[in-house]
Amino acid sequence: MKKVSVIIPCYNQAQFVEEAILSALHQTYQNIEIVCINDGSTDNSSEVIQKLAQKYRQIVFFDEKENKGVIESRNIAINAASGEYILPLDADDTIEPEYIEEAVKVLDNNPDIGIVYSKARLFGSKNEKWKLPDYSKSNILYENCIFVSVLFRKKDFIALGGYKEYMKDGYEDWDLWLSFIENGFEVHRINKILFNYRKYNGANRSAQIDKAKMINIYKNILKNHIKLYMEDESFAANVFLTTKNKLKKYKKLFFCALISNIFLIIIIFALTIFLMGVN
Repeated sequence: MKKVSVIIPCYNQAQFVEEAILSALHQTYQNIEIVCINDGSTDNSSEVIQKLAQKYRQIVFFDEKENKGVIESRNIAINAASGEYILPLDADDTIEPEYIEEAVKVLDNNPDIGIVYSKARLFGSKNEKWKLPDYSKSNILYENCIFVSVLFRKKDFIALGGYKEYMKDGYEDWDLWLSFIENGFEVHRINKILFNYRKYNGANRSAQIDKAKMINIYKNILKNHIKLYMEDESFAANVFLTTKNKLKKYKKLFFCALISNIFLIIIIFALTIFLMGVN
């Protein structure tokens, strides 16, 4: 039975991290360790994790005093992990008890598969099925349709260079999935809801990314995975035809707005002349 290391970085999420850790501890799959790294939190996250680490021998705890960010924190924890399989889990999310057991079966029996994930739901301020787009090799080029908590092999992660610092603005998991795919790995989704993504008023990390950062994210994704995009039959059509059609649309809108404004100016001018004549 291969060991699975659940990787939980935590930055100022003391109110959620215990629930995340307990969801990993209460798995039907038994050979598990939980590598939890406190990423320089300024709240009492360290104390919450330390208390759990003293109670449960499966927890390996790293208490970083300086905030390093989620990319470096995850890389540190994964490099230190003793499991052959890795499952990252954010400190505000949870997994269902059967998730790891179901995902391990897939990796054990399919060497060509590099990423295993499941269907998901939203919980917290929203409680509903998470309607993520279906995965396809083409779809994931334009939108990240795989959440962060997937099962993969540690050796593959190391060979692919881990999470990349050039993705420090966000979507480092999307970049990693593209690295798996361009190196020939297949993706498998379990047809069950086994992952829970928390929504809350504090705004999840992805919701805090502004337009300038998103442009930089897209540039890095394209630059570092250009081969995948060039191999995709729809890429040229999406880039050139969509842009061309949008330009045509905006030209029409501009022309309509121009005609409307000219018409309005004529009316105002005529009305002004009329009022001057009355006076």
